[in-house]
Amino acid sequence: MDSDLYPHRGFMLDTGRKFFPVHAILDLLNVLHQHNFNVFHWHIYDAESFPIHWPTHIGLTDTSMLHSHTSKCYTFGDIQTVIAHAQRLEILVYPETDMPGHCDIWGLWKRGLVVGSPDLKRPQAQLDIRQRQTYDHIFNLTKDDNKLFDSFQHWLKSLLPNKSLILWDDPLTDEEKNVNISKDWIIQTWHNGVTQDIINRGHGVIVTESDTFYIGNADYDKLLSFKFPDDPNVPGFELAWFTSEGDNPNDFHQSWVTDPIKAASQIRRHRKQYRD
Repeated sequence: MDSDLYPHRGFMLDTGRKFFPVHAILDLLNVLHQHNFNVFHWHIYDAESFPIHWPTHIGLTDTSMLHSHTSKCYTFGDIQTVIAHAQRLEILVYPETDMPGHCDIWGLWKRGLVVGSPDLKRPQAQLDIRQRQTYDHIFNLTKDDNKLFDSFQHWLKSLLPNKSLILWDDPLTDEEKNVNISKDWIIQTWHNGVTQDIINRGHGVIVTESDTFYIGNADYDKLLSFKFPDDPNVPGFELAWFTSEGDNPNDFHQSWVTDPIKAASQIRRHRKQYRD
């Protein structure tokens, strides 16, 4: 393995907006392995659907299957199949907990869990941290209450004390927020041009700036000309495929997906970063 490869070479797949059958995910993992990717970031659910068979709260799964774009869901067996195949390919799978925003499907299940009006076509609802039942089902936040957001982050960290936690950059880039994020959080940047500022604040950064790293925007030239900060606090990057209902699970064989994957496989660290 090249010593100048970034240690985090990721691909994010959104199966909340478009359900991908397990066999398609396994095929995608094979493609990622062929091109030196070692992380599969599974954006498994989103506002539009909750495609997970969750026995504890099966009503949420049933609501998703009834009202969303898909009547299918991933069983625990399906998830284990994906993880086992990825492990054979030396790819780490990690799920995204997409909350407190993007939770319209939760509001269709239990209206009292969210603020905002649930709408799967024009999502805007968020889990409501003011209510104890939200924590009982699984935590949350209201948009403009920075104090509540701080306590939410500390609580989530306490659940997984020995894990590296990754957070999208919104709390640090949204001008309406004034949130103190612990420096041991790794920040995933999706806003364009913010990576260096986040590094300057003391965070490790996974680069996913949308103009360059989002599938649909990404192309060969953009990826290979992107200027990564020359800093050891950049463990790597991710391509992100935020899908839509009209996408085909086999689209990863199309050039608009494969070309960015091939280009990203050629990204290398500055020598200073891996010698420090």
